[in-house]
Amino acid sequence: MAQYRCDICQAEFDTRSDFRRHMQASHPKRAPSAADLGRALSGITYPAPPEKLGEYARERGEDEIADILEGLSEREYRDAADVARAFGEKRAHAQKPTYQPSKRGGEAALQSDAISAARFASLFAGMNFPASIDDLKIHARAKANEKEMAVIASLTDRRYSDMADVARAFGKSKGEDRS
Repeated sequence: MAQYRCDICQAEFDTRSDFRRHMQASHPKRAPSAADLGRALSGITYPAPPEKLGEYARERGEDEIADILEGLSEREYRDAADVARAFGEKRAHAQKPTYQPSKRGGEAALQSDAISAARFASLFAGMNFPASIDDLKIHARAKANEKEMAVIASLTDRRYSDMADVARAFGKSKGEDRS
C-alpha cells in the first residue's frame, strides 16, 4: 500500500520525493497574476510607493503578493494599471513601452497629431443615417476638437448612407483605401 496519495488525482506514491515531483509536475501552484495583484490592492488610495502597496496587501493576508509588490521598482504608482504594467515588466524582465499601438495603425498612432479611425467613428456614435456633411458637423461638434472638425469639413459634401460610408471617406481623406 502506498504511503502518499494525491488529493487532486488520487495517484499513489511510495516515496515522499516521488509525491513532491508529481505535485510539482502535475499540479503546480498557480503563480500570482496581475488580476490577483488588482484584487489584493482593491480599495487602496493611489498614488502609492511599493512599500505602501506591499503593506496594504499584507494587511489583507496576501503575503506572497506583498513580496512581489515590495519588489517593484521604487516610484509612485498612479493606479492599478500602472502596478499591473510594472508587474508584467518584472515577470518579462523587460520594460514595456507605455504606448503600444496596433501593427496596422502603429506608425500613424505614434504621430501626436494623428486622428484614429476609432476616435473618428466615436464622434458619430448614435448618429442617424443617411446624413449630410452638415448633419455630421452638427452631431460631432459637441465632442470633436478643432483638428477633428477640420477633417470632417474636408470630407466630400454629399449624403452618407451609414457609418461605413463615413469611414471610407475618412480613409480616403487620410490617403488610405478603405473600399
